[in-house]
Amino acid sequence: MLDFLWAVVVWLVQMVGAWVLGGAGLLVPLLRTSFSGFAVARTLVTAGVVLTLAYRYGFTADGVGGLVDGIIGKYLAMGAIAAVVLVAVSAVYVALGRPGARGARLRRLFVVQADDSRVPGPLAVMVLLLATTGFLAWVLVSVEEHEGGFVGVLSFAVVFLPALAFLLLVPFSVAGTVFNAANAHPALPALAAPFVAGAAVVADRFVGEVVATPANLKDPLSLTGLAVVVVLSTVELVGLHRRGHGLFHDPEGRAGAQ
Repeated sequence: MLDFLWAVVVWLVQMVGAWVLGGAGLLVPLLRTSFSGFAVARTLVTAGVVLTLAYRYGFTADGVGGLVDGIIGKYLAMGAIAAVVLVAVSAVYVALGRPGARGARLRRLFVVQADDSRVPGPLAVMVLLLATTGFLAWVLVSVEEHEGGFVGVLSFAVVFLPALAFLLLVPFSVAGTVFNAANAHPALPALAAPFVAGAAVVADRFVGEVVATPANLKDPLSLTGLAVVVVLSTVELVGLHRRGHGLFHDPEGRAGAQ
C-alpha cells in the first residue's frame, strides 16, 4: 500500500513538475534586459542549420519521431556546449573587470538589477534550464517505462506539450543569447556565440550527429552557418566597443554594487 501511495506521489510530482518547470523554462529566457538584432540573426542562422541537417540526416525509419529525436539530440548537445562556454566566458568577464567592479560583475552573473525590478543573470538562467532539462528527461524516461498502458498513455498526454515546447523552443533562445548573457554585459553573447557554434561543429566530429555535419567538417552548410555567426558576432563586438560597451567597460551605472 505504501509503495502504491509513493508511486502516486512521484507520478503527481512528475506531471505537475513538467508543467511548472517547463513553463518557467519557457518564460525565463524572455526576462532579458536587451535582445539585439544580431542575437535574432544568430538564432535564426543556428536554428536553420540545425533544422535543415536534422531533416536531412535525422529522418530515420522511425519517421517523424526520429526527426524530433534528432532535433532534440542536436539541441541538447549544443546547450551543454553553450553551458561550458558560458562558464569560461564568465570567468574571463569577471577577471577583466576593474578590482572594485569584479564583485558587482560576479553578482550580475546571477541577479541583475533592471530599472525597478530584478532579472536572472546568465548563470542563474543556465542552472534553471539545465535542471529543467534533467527533470524532463527523467519524466520522459519514466513515461516510457509504463510500456504503453493506461498510465503510460495518460502520462504521455499530460507531459507531451510542455516537454516538446521546452526541448524545441528554448534552445532557439540559447543559440542567440547564450542563456541571456547580455543581462550581465551586452558583449557577452557576441563573445560566446562563435565559440558555441564552433565547438558544436567540432564536437560533431567526435560525438556523432550533434549539431552540424554527419560525417566530417567539410559540410558547406554547417561551415557557412559558422562563418555567418562569427561575422555577426564580430560586427556586434566592434559596434559595442565603439559605443563604449566593450568587455573592459561596464555599462553606465552598473559598475557599482547592485
